[in-house]
Amino acid sequence: MKGLAVIATPRGNGNSEIAAKIILDAAGFEEKAIINLYDLSIKPCTACYKCLFQKGCTIDDDLVWALEKIDEADGLAFISNTYFMGINGMWKLFSDRMLLLNQYKNIKGTPSVLIGVSGIKGWEGLTLSSLAALSFTMELDVRAKADLIATLPGEIENQKEHLIKIGKILSGEIQKEPDGEEFCSFCGSNCFKMSNGKAVCAICGKPIKEGEPVIKSSWSAHGDWLRKKKNEFLARRKELLRIHNRYSKLKYKIKPYRGD
Repeated sequence: MKGLAVIATPRGNGNSEIAAKIILDAAGFEEKAIINLYDLSIKPCTACYKCLFQKGCTIDDDLVWALEKIDEADGLAFISNTYFMGINGMWKLFSDRMLLLNQYKNIKGTPSVLIGVSGIKGWEGLTLSSLAALSFTMELDVRAKADLIATLPGEIENQKEHLIKIGKILSGEIQKEPDGEEFCSFCGSNCFKMSNGKAVCAICGKPIKEGEPVIKSSWSAHGDWLRKKKNEFLARRKELLRIHNRYSKLKYKIKPYRGD
């Protein structure tokens, strides 16, 4: 059995990496590995949609390699430290490239756990919700999630008992616990918004404690929708080009001066 943790931190053996090692060891995987997104070359998505119609990606970087490793894993841990009340830029670059999910059939249903690491209690922000949204669209089987506080290097070890329990939940050694009231019972997000006077999940749109979600994750259906929109674009290209050209005449864009 292969266990894989994905982290994104510029610090070697920092709190995210230590948490990953505790979880993977507690889960008892025969093979254990950690991918730090900071070690990879991940470029921004160019929104070309070619990955919906052909194998691979037109961008030459390490994203495909990372998805292949995720596709091979029997258990996943996604761990993000908190930058300004949210995931850091490397996690966002990674999640923006998930159009490629159509090409990986083993990822769906993979047992997973999500960990947000914050420095100040009450300032956890959107980190865990962002990981929940990513895992929801990847159609992972999220078995546990936690916002943990660890300010100084190594302080995450204060949460060792909790992390060991999460590792055992990931492996199936102990049963998944039901989500608390602060989490959406459908997609696992803890981020909510108001809609028509009611609180609903900001990710799937499910009303709190009642009703059905607006969005039900189905990556193949999402890919079909995108392919349809791509074909619509091709059919309307001339019309859309006229709009594009009309606004391209407005030269408002500025860039920093870098000399000769």
